[in-house]
Amino acid sequence: MGFARSVLALIASVTLLIGCFSGCFGYNKSAKRWAYVGDTVLIVGGGAAIAVDVTSKDEPCMGDNCPYKSPIRGGLVAGVVLATAGLFGILFNATRTNVKTSR
Repeated sequence: MGFARSVLALIASVTLLIGCFSGCFGYNKSAKRWAYVGDTVLIVGGGAAIAVDVTSKDEPCMGDNCPYKSPIRGGLVAGVVLATAGLFGILFNATRTNVKTSR
């Protein structure tokens, strides 16, 4: 269980850092390409976080006095947030017009 949490934390941290530094929204053709790369990393990282969370569940309790354990855990929420941010970034870039800069 401890290993899965550390892997989940590592995946989320790397994904957020790449997403922050790559920029999720592009303003011209070149910036949009790199923004799509950053958005794709967010989606892949979110999917990996969801996969780690789903595959690292505890054994179900079969006794009479079992405590309640929510099926929605932090890794699942983090993965959904990362994947949603990536999808939003892709949709935003696809609908945004290019800004003409003078050089």
